[in-house]
Amino acid sequence: MSGLRLSPLDCTCFRIRGAARRVTQIYSKHLASTGLKISQFSLLGFVTAQGPVSIGRLSDLLATDRTTLTRNLGPLLKDGLIERAQSGDKRRHDLVATPAGRALFKRALPLWAAAEQEVRDAMGAKLTADLHGAIERSMEKLAAL
Repeated sequence: MSGLRLSPLDCTCFRIRGAARRVTQIYSKHLASTGLKISQFSLLGFVTAQGPVSIGRLSDLLATDRTTLTRNLGPLLKDGLIERAQSGDKRRHDLVATPAGRALFKRALPLWAAAEQEVRDAMGAKLTADLHGAIERSMEKLAAL
């Protein structure tokens, strides 16, 4: 990197986080009536879809560390939307969506779909597809670090 002159405005992390904040604002606006943040909606959706799922498996699916995942699960557990269930291994608990959690996810799903459509409409089909591809390729390359 010698000779390369970068400004903090050229920071890849800064740019990704800025785009993520803007997209998050759109999803938050749509999900506001449910009381769910987009991160909580995603967690609830994965737990609902996966059935009983361990924190380790959920961490892998979401590409996040267990500490962050546990912190983000807190409000969903506290509100009774997700609960811990015994697994076959007494040392491990699985997570399951409660009936209230499944009902809230079902109510939130069309709101999420409207947010997703707003983002896709704003970016257009080509940019959306390009962005998804770039993110997937980036994640593959960064996973090797």
